[in-house]
Amino acid sequence: MAKLALLALEDHRGQPYKRPPLPPFVYSQVIAPYLSFNGPVPDQLYVIGGRDSNQEPLNVVEMFDSWNGRWVTCPPMLAKRAGCAAAPLPNGCFLVCGGYDEQGIVRGVLDSCEVFDPIKQVWCNTGAALMRARWGHGCSVLGNTAIAVGGCALLGGSLIGEELMETLRSCEAYDVSLNQWFAAPNLNVARAGARVVTIAGGKLAAVGGCDDVFGRAEMLASVEILNQGHDHWVLLDTQLGVPRTTAAAVALDAERILVMGGAPSLSSAEVYHVHKRNPEHSACHGEGFEVGDMAEGRMGCQAVAMRLPAPGRTFPTCTRQCVVVVGGENGDEDWSEDESTASLARQFSTVLVFDAEEGAWRPTDAFPQLPTPRTAMALCVSPGIVAGYGW
Repeated sequence: MAKLALLALEDHRGQPYKRPPLPPFVYSQVIAPYLSFNGPVPDQLYVIGGRDSNQEPLNVVEMFDSWNGRWVTCPPMLAKRAGCAAAPLPNGCFLVCGGYDEQGIVRGVLDSCEVFDPIKQVWCNTGAALMRARWGHGCSVLGNTAIAVGGCALLGGSLIGEELMETLRSCEAYDVSLNQWFAAPNLNVARAGARVVTIAGGKLAAVGGCDDVFGRAEMLASVEILNQGHDHWVLLDTQLGVPRTTAAAVALDAERILVMGGAPSLSSAEVYHVHKRNPEHSACHGEGFEVGDMAEGRMGCQAVAMRLPAPGRTFPTCTRQCVVVVGGENGDEDWSEDESTASLARQFSTVLVFDAEEGAWRPTDAFPQLPTPRTAMALCVSPGIVAGYGW
């Protein structure tokens, strides 16, 4: 902006120079709108809820302003939610569903949902509850519909206890125009802690997870695909190189999913190919690059794909396709309410960046730290108000 001001002053003063002056409309109609905003800007990163180092659920919401390269605090959710899930909606808002509150993973499991309006900067309870209260589920968009996938829930009946919880195969779809949840095709395998990602071409992938409530039994290496308009999930023959639950996963393109970390505090990463490849290709290789380990093992993390500045450039020149890994914890137990083990877990404030074009991790200080360290939170890329709004 300082350089732009000098340029404008030079034109205004009419001093001798080699170039012709810029027409006034360039400043008023081209440059000025670029520097100010009359509404939310697309592709802002929201970190929603989760639990803190005291294992307490949070209603804290923070947004990374990708125009100015800094974190800002958003209005808090109406409810504290850990183990929740989020998805963008066609109307520019985003949905947060389920999770558990201060009462814990048994008594506090939630069926409520709320929506954030970035223009009004307010949260509203949708009034449309999930068909099944759940936490540890995934949620992503297929077409214009948000799909909640798997998770944990109480068995039917009036009794409450950990032994009366189950891992779910059930899925449900949210229709924003009707403000209602409907039954969606069931998974082939019950999954909690799976990561659900949208793949180009109208596909949804459920990656890994575990087949029991607390991740103490079998962790899953399997992947399922739901095609838009189909009435069933397809269990793929190819599996992850390492079974993973509460990992971070993001679609690199229509063929590849990058999967990182997971319980118990894994640092490894791999590229999963949706379609079978030749045997000589390793599961840990992508097209043209090998994925190295993360700087530190973490579970309960989440990831999104977003454009960031190329090395040596600054915000808002976001031209490089990257994967951003946020939050998580380092510890031996996941989803545990045991205070003796909770003290061993350390929540992460560092945000890791994998440069998908370079095929390499950037330095750990390449991205501003998350203001509120947390795990078991939701991530969402959706429009948001950035600094400069209303200038």
